Amino acid sequence: MENPVFTFATPTLISGDRANVDVVAHELAHSWSGNLVSCASWEHFWLNEGWTVYLERRIQAAVHNDDKIRDFSALIGWKALSDSIAQFGEDHEYTKMIPDLKGKDPDDAFSSIPYEKGFVFLYHLEKLVGIEKWDKFIPHYFTTFKERSLDSYEFKATLLDFFASDSDASKKLNDLDWDTWFYKPGFPPKPDFDTSLADECLALANKWQSLSEGKSDFKPSAKDIESFTSQQSYVFLEAVQGLPSPLSASQVETMGKEYAYASSQNVELVSRFYVIALKAKAEKFYKDAAALAGRVGRMKFVRPMYKELLKVDAPLARETFEKSKDFYHPICRNMVEKMLEGKA
Repeated sequence: MENPVFTFATPTLISGDRANVDVVAHELAHSWSGNLVSCASWEHFWLNEGWTVYLERRIQAAVHNDDKIRDFSALIGWKALSDSIAQFGEDHEYTKMIPDLKGKDPDDAFSSIPYEKGFVFLYHLEKLVGIEKWDKFIPHYFTTFKERSLDSYEFKATLLDFFASDSDASKKLNDLDWDTWFYKPGFPPKPDFDTSLADECLALANKWQSLSEGKSDFKPSAKDIESFTSQQSYVFLEAVQGLPSPLSASQVETMGKEYAYASSQNVELVSRFYVIALKAKAEKFYKDAAALAGRVGRMKFVRPMYKELLKVDAPLARETFEKSKDFYHPICRNMVEKMLEGKA
């Protein structure tokens, strides 16, 4: 959790391979978006998190000197956005960039939607006016609202005013369908991201699908992922999670051994692997998955593991929660309780 002056960081960021530096970049970016400049109310939360995700990905591209890295991260974000929209339903109020939260608990609306829908909107604006012009607006925005809070309508007015003397950019921004971006539920228009890094992950996932269907003599080995970044492994694992039919228990054990996912200290990796194991009903990993769910408090890990654990061993899921509930943040605890009660 970011705060002015200092940040509370989860131990799950320490993976031994520097794989999660993007989260560090995210929290550092909050020094500007969220702390120096803040949203006026939770309906406009995208101004905190959408901006921060945008800046995080600009930092990633600069660190790696490669815009493909930014687009690859954005594709991971699109998957998170898809999961959140599926969770609420595509027409749900909470899938809007500016939801109506009157009389509602903002915690109930919390998801990746303001993060990723906000990012896509800012990415679209960058492409619309051109990055050179857009990069002049960014410091103007943070200087204008320094040590203040604002809403989406002030953001819009400031953007239009900044480009008022630029006829080309001004026309594009005035012609933008602002109401659709702000108030339409479900998915925003998907940008034309560079997919080359993601394509490698999906190609490997397809090999596993063919293997699981008995249509291939594919023999998995560590060489399959030797060129992968950790983020590519995340995408590969999520692709395997979404295969039409789950892997067999023995195939999951092979994956865990050959790719060293089962022994990884990177929670981003091992939690995704455990979801695959639970879907495959690989009993060998039930207790390991429950133990991880019990000692890691981040909802992004806890939610999917409890969801799958409830399907294969509900008593173990309930036992794990009873042991761990006082350790969880109240939002996380309430979320799991609703899952156990069949209300989420």
